Amino acid sequence: MESTDADGLTSPASILVALVTVIFLLHRICPHLFEPKADKVTESIVITSSNKSDLTVSKESEIPEGWWNGREVFELERRALFSQRWLYLAHCSQFQKPGSYQSFDIAGFPVFLIRGKDNKIRAFHNVCRHRAYTIARKETGASTILGCRYHGWSYDTTGRLVKAPQFDDVPGFDKSQNSLFEVHTYTTGQGMIFVNLNSGEPAAFGSGMASSLSGFARMAGLEARSNWVAGQTLSGDFNWKVGARARHLDVYTSELHRGMSELSGPSPLIKFYVNLCLALSFFPASESKTNIRFDLFASSAVNEPEIQRMSEVLKSATKNLVGEIELEYQYISTEKGSLAELDSTDTRRILSRLQEHTKLERIEGGQILPAMHKPKGSTLFQKADQLCKELDCVGGGSQNSSHNGTSPNALDW
Repeated sequence: MESTDADGLTSPASILVALVTVIFLLHRICPHLFEPKADKVTESIVITSSNKSDLTVSKESEIPEGWWNGREVFELERRALFSQRWLYLAHCSQFQKPGSYQSFDIAGFPVFLIRGKDNKIRAFHNVCRHRAYTIARKETGASTILGCRYHGWSYDTTGRLVKAPQFDDVPGFDKSQNSLFEVHTYTTGQGMIFVNLNSGEPAAFGSGMASSLSGFARMAGLEARSNWVAGQTLSGDFNWKVGARARHLDVYTSELHRGMSELSGPSPLIKFYVNLCLALSFFPASESKTNIRFDLFASSAVNEPEIQRMSEVLKSATKNLVGEIELEYQYISTEKGSLAELDSTDTRRILSRLQEHTKLERIEGGQILPAMHKPKGSTLFQKADQLCKELDCVGGGSQNSSHNGTSPNALDW
C-alpha cells in the first residue's frame, strides 16, 4: 500500500488520496507480510512443469521460465501465496444491510462476503456443498437467503444450510454438517476487511500490520463510518505481477489529478474532494488475466451528480491503466522482456516465498493445498446423492456442469 500524495489532505493536489490495495504486495507498507526466511535470493528460479511443481535453482541471469504467463507458476502462487496470506477485499461500508454481499474471484478461488442479521460480515467459499455450483451469482447484491439453482440447496447469512430438497427425509442427513465452508476474516478498526483462505489455522493478523494500516488509513481519511459511494470492476489481459507496480500507479494518479482538476473547473471544490478516498485493488484471475476494482469512499455527505461525474473520470483512468499494463505485459512476456525484473524487491520476495513452499512440497512428496477442505464423509449422504443423480437422469437434469460428480465431502482447491 502506498499513498499517492505525500502532502496529505491540505491542497488541491490531494483531491483524491488513493488507498492503493495492491492485493498481494502489501509489504510496501507492511514488509513483514511475506516474511521470507531466506537471507537473500541472488539466483533466478526456473519453474519446471512436473507433477510436483518442482523449483529448480539456476545460476543463469534470466527471467524464470513461465514467470509471466506460465500455468505451473500461477498454480504454485495459488498454493504458496494466495491461499495462505491475509488479503484485502473490501470495506465494511460496502455492506449496508443484512444480506448485502459481494463476490470475488481471488486467483481462481471464488468467495463472497456477506453481512449477517447480527451485522457481522463473514466470508465463504462461493460454492454449494452439493455440486459446487455458485451461490452468490452476481458481483454485488442483497439477500438473506442464497440458493443454488441446481438442486435448490439454500443457505442463510451465517452459511448454514436451511433447505436441501430431496435430502430432508433421508434418515441421518444432518444439515449442520453441510454448511458453506467459511473463510477466515479480519476487519480493522477502520473497516478494512481482510480474508485468509487457509482451511486450517491461519497466521495471525499481526499487530504491526494492523498498526501500519491504521496509520495509513488515518492519513488517507478512511474510517469505519466512511461511506462507499461508487465502484466498478474492470478486466485486463495481463499477469498480476505486471500490474502491481509503482510506476503504473504514478501515471494513474497523475491522470486522475488532471481529470479531477478539469472536473472542478475554475473553482476547485477542495472541501468536497478531500473527503474522498480511493481504493484500487488487483485481483488475479489466472496466469494471464487480472481484475482491477476501484472503490470510492467519502467521510461526509457528497453531491450525487458530482459523484457520477467523478465515477466517469475514474472509469476512464482505470481503463487507460488497464491498457497501459496490457501493453507492458505483451512486451515483457516475450523474449524482449527486461532482465532487470529479477532485481526488484517485489520479485525477490515472491521468488523466496515460492521457493520455501516448493521445499515443503518436496518433503511432503506432493502438492500442499492450504485452502483445501476435507470434511468427513457420510454414507447416508452418498446414498441420497446417488438417488438425486438418478432423479436427474429421469427428469433430464436441471442443467449441465463441469462440477457434476463433485462431492461436498472434498473441496479440491
